[in-house]
Amino acid sequence: MGAFDAAANIVLPDDSNTEEAAKFRTKWHWEAHEVVILKGVYTTADQEIVENAGGGVKGQGKKSTPDMRIGSSRAKLLEVMIRDWTFTMNGRKQEVSRNAIAHLPSNYRTPILERIDEIAEPMSEEEQEDFLPGSNGHTKESSDEMSPFPTSA
Repeated sequence: MGAFDAAANIVLPDDSNTEEAAKFRTKWHWEAHEVVILKGVYTTADQEIVENAGGGVKGQGKKSTPDMRIGSSRAKLLEVMIRDWTFTMNGRKQEVSRNAIAHLPSNYRTPILERIDEIAEPMSEEEQEDFLPGSNGHTKESSDEMSPFPTSA
């Protein structure tokens, strides 16, 4: 899959594997109809939104200090990554919203965040080293193509 190819949504639990879905629901005490649909990819734009929600600066000038809000960033991560769900209250489907997410019990929040963490897993140091040399679009080949003074081999 290429960097900008559309990533399929992820359904949690995945009912195409009925045995695993049943184990998941038993472990986390989810009802048989309950699923959450997550974005299949965590983008740079998503990361920016989450990180901006999780930190800032308190005060002004020389008296300013970093302000970290880890809880806010995890809640924002849920907001950014959850596309839909089948969760209900008194038999009525609840819309995905900031308020509804804020009221998710831990037996829902924890497995959802665990799956999101898998989706958003950062690159290893080795993957970063392989990626970084060409990440700004400048390679020897592209530079030679655009430059009137090609680099020597």
